[in-house]
Amino acid sequence: MNPQEILNFLKKHDNSTFIDIAKVLRISYKDNKKLTELLNKLIDERKLIKNGKLSTYSLIEKIKIVQGKIRFASEGKYAFVEEENDNPEAEKISYFVPGIHLNRALDGDFVEITVLKYFHSLDDKTFAIVEKVLSRNSDKFIGILGMHEGFLSFKPLKNDYKKINFHIKELVKEARLHDVVLGQMVSFKNNIIELNIIKKIANSNDPMAYVKALTVIRNKPEDFPQEVKDYLVKIPNSIADEKLNNRLDLRKELIVTIDGNDTKDFDDAINVKKNADGTYELGVHIADVSYYVKEDSSLDVEALKRGTSRYLVSGVIPMLPHKLSNGICSLNPNEDRFTLSAIMTIDKNGDTIDAKFYQSIIQSKYRLTYDRVNELYDKNQKFDDPKLNRMLYEAAELAKIIRNYKVKEGYIDFEIEEPEIVLDDKGKTIDVVVKPTGFSENLIEDFMVRTNEEVAKFLAKRKIPFIYRVHESPDSDKIDSFLSVLNVLGIKVNIDRNDINPKSFQKIINKIKETRNDDFLKTVFLRTMQKAKYSTNNIGHFGLASEHYCHFTSPIRRYPDLVVHRILREIVFNNDKSKITHYKNILSNVAELNSNSEQEALQLERDTNDLKYAEFFKNKIGQTMKAQIISILRFGMFVQFDCKIEALVHISTLCDGDYEVNENFTELRSKQHTFKLGDQVEVVIAGADETNGKIDAVLAKCYGSYLEEIKKKLNSNSNRKHKKSGK
Repeated sequence: MNPQEILNFLKKHDNSTFIDIAKVLRISYKDNKKLTELLNKLIDERKLIKNGKLSTYSLIEKIKIVQGKIRFASEGKYAFVEEENDNPEAEKISYFVPGIHLNRALDGDFVEITVLKYFHSLDDKTFAIVEKVLSRNSDKFIGILGMHEGFLSFKPLKNDYKKINFHIKELVKEARLHDVVLGQMVSFKNNIIELNIIKKIANSNDPMAYVKALTVIRNKPEDFPQEVKDYLVKIPNSIADEKLNNRLDLRKELIVTIDGNDTKDFDDAINVKKNADGTYELGVHIADVSYYVKEDSSLDVEALKRGTSRYLVSGVIPMLPHKLSNGICSLNPNEDRFTLSAIMTIDKNGDTIDAKFYQSIIQSKYRLTYDRVNELYDKNQKFDDPKLNRMLYEAAELAKIIRNYKVKEGYIDFEIEEPEIVLDDKGKTIDVVVKPTGFSENLIEDFMVRTNEEVAKFLAKRKIPFIYRVHESPDSDKIDSFLSVLNVLGIKVNIDRNDINPKSFQKIINKIKETRNDDFLKTVFLRTMQKAKYSTNNIGHFGLASEHYCHFTSPIRRYPDLVVHRILREIVFNNDKSKITHYKNILSNVAELNSNSEQEALQLERDTNDLKYAEFFKNKIGQTMKAQIISILRFGMFVQFDCKIEALVHISTLCDGDYEVNENFTELRSKQHTFKLGDQVEVVIAGADETNGKIDAVLAKCYGSYLEEIKKKLNSNSNRKHKKSGK
């Protein structure tokens, strides 16, 4: 029995069964076991493959071995592995892994795969087999405790694990039926994961249960380690007994904070004066967090690990403990606070003609809210203090000057509206509203942007190492995608690819806005832009049209700001030049860590919001709503409602023909109909999964046939169960 004979036979006869091979090789019945062993050996050597339910064999060719992170799709029926590449500019290549070849890999694991191709394939399509799991993404699972056939069961929240059976080995005492729990994998064999239930998270009836579960599985605890709590004991609750240490005393100045209604950590305050010569003095005063958070202390190590505060619908997971973020570092009204102050003189054209930086002490005179200040600007509803009114009106004058200056530089403001979740007192979503940005929000943003620019210019001019906030110009692929969408919308523009700068891009955007200025266009524009990140290499900030930019104004909630504060204190204020080498050595790593932390935080915020959106839409199942197509993919299209929430219309629910996506992913076509990006459609809400944050919709005209298909499946499943039970 020669393995080469089998391979030669399969070269001529693809998809052959065991019996076909046995007949040709004249294998007797008693040698079937040997043939099975030989076929399995050839499978292990990746020379042939057994084709699923057909139980046929095909010849395959090994292309290469690849390592990368595996991502599940379609409820774990298949997955993709993106090849690991040290070159960030290299094209990212993903390989398809059928579900039967996952080999105990779980979503997010780092794996090694063999990329293969069918010998008889007429195209270059490949597939892959997971050879081994190099490292687990996690050995923990979130699920709900239930009952199955009289035994306690674990149902994972992620749909990716429908093909896996979970067996509970041990259970914490406090866990009860219908609780959302954390399980830790003990073993994974024969498609069965044995796990210990190690923590009760919440009862599934708790409106915040799934939000809490997500923060647990992402390992984002609200509480701080004991060593951090021990460090906090040394930090005072007030600065009454502290020495001023050459600080500029600004406690008599009319300085205020302007924040959201629910804000508790106030890290920036402002004051504005209009000078007799027509210039303005802008003071921006930032909490002096670095005075309390010493480098390499347990508190600093934990802050770097967190990187940023996470503002979730359930509350804040702070970067710093509340004793600092809401206490000694928060610029609360009528309390003395240490700050770092930027005092800038700005002329009527918006140019900064002077900028100085100080260690300072302030006392905020008012805790103002955006809503209340907007009432002053929009409705002339004045405050009782005439000095406050005058200062705020002068601040508005200056904000308009700064905004006009930025627009001339190429800054583009799309005024993108975000959905805001409204909760009842128990944490259940009762509404989702879109709140437009007011003038006071823009005022604070413009003042903070100007401050960040001036700090970056100051440090760069002195060749002091620090962390920039950078934003690359759009790459050619994204510009091509942008042009494809505009073409579908019937908008013609000319883009000089050799001259992509903020000003030229702004002209194009303004021209487009004259033609069409709905929210969809804003979404298209955002997709064109790169992600901003932290770096020690200054390439400018494209979106803000800034040559020099850093983050300085939010050290309570962002670690890079804290580092920039330290650099100012140690190298500028304390004149310790020995620190320059130290910061040159560490800043690249700090920048990379914080770019990653920021993206993780944004993803967690989006994902937790999605859970509450789905909770809200559960009450809308069966309702007809108007929506706009904002994205087209191979498996369907995403639509967006007026409240800015999105739902998936799966391609399988489209009832008038077989649909295909065009190569630019701008149209979904059948012989009967074509859907384009930006089209308005009428849909019915078909489902909302609050455990995964998914909302499904069906075109209103297809809803009847969709319900019929569901009935057929239910009847089919019911008949199958009756047959199995012998009824």
